[in-house]
Amino acid sequence: MGGVTSKCFVSSNKELRATILLLEEEIEKSKSVRQQEAWDYGRRTAEFAAKEEEWVRERRSLAEEALEQEAAQRTRRLKKCESEGGDDEEWWCLVESMKEEQRQREGAVERWKKLYLTIKTELDDLIQRTSEGERFSSGSEERMVEQLQKELRESEKEIESLRSRVAVMQKDAIRKDTEIDILRQSLRILSVRNSKRSLIREFLREELVDM
Repeated sequence: MGGVTSKCFVSSNKELRATILLLEEEIEKSKSVRQQEAWDYGRRTAEFAAKEEEWVRERRSLAEEALEQEAAQRTRRLKKCESEGGDDEEWWCLVESMKEEQRQREGAVERWKKLYLTIKTELDDLIQRTSEGERFSSGSEERMVEQLQKELRESEKEIESLRSRVAVMQKDAIRKDTEIDILRQSLRILSVRNSKRSLIREFLREELVDM
C-alpha cells in the first residue's frame, strides 16, 4: 500500500513540476518579447535623433558657405571699384555690385527655400510615419504588454498554487507513509503477541494432557 502511494505521489509530482517548468518558460519568453520591443523603440528613437542631427549639420554648413561666398563677393566688388576709379564708374561699379549681390542673395534665398522645403517634407514624412507607427504599435504594444502582464500574473499565481499543492502532497505522502509504517509495526506486534499466545496455549494443552 505504501509503495502504491509513493508511486502515485511521484507521478503526480513529476506532472506538477513539468507544468511549473512550462509556465516559467512562458514567463521568460514574455520577458524576452518585452525587452525586444523596448530595444526596437530605442533604436527607432536613436535613428530619428541621428537624422535630425545630420540635417542640423547640413544647414550649418550651408549657412557658413553662404557667408563665405558673400564675403568673397564683397571683397571682389571693392577691389573692382578701387581698380576702375572715377565717380561715374564708381557709381556704376557700386550699382552693378549691388545688383550682383541682390542676384546672389535671391539665389541663396531660393536655394534655402528649396532646401527648407526638402528637409521639412522629409522631416514631416518621417514624423508622420513614426507617429502613426508609434500610435499603432503603441496601442497594440500596450494591449500586448497588458495581456502579457496579466498572463504573467496568472502564471505566477498558478505556479505558486502548484508549488503549494506539491508541498501539501509531499506532507500528505509523508504522513501516509508514517501511518502505514505505524500500521505495519502494529501488525508485527500483534502477530508476535498472537504467536506467543498460541505457544502458551499449546504449552498449557500439553501440560493438561500429561496430567
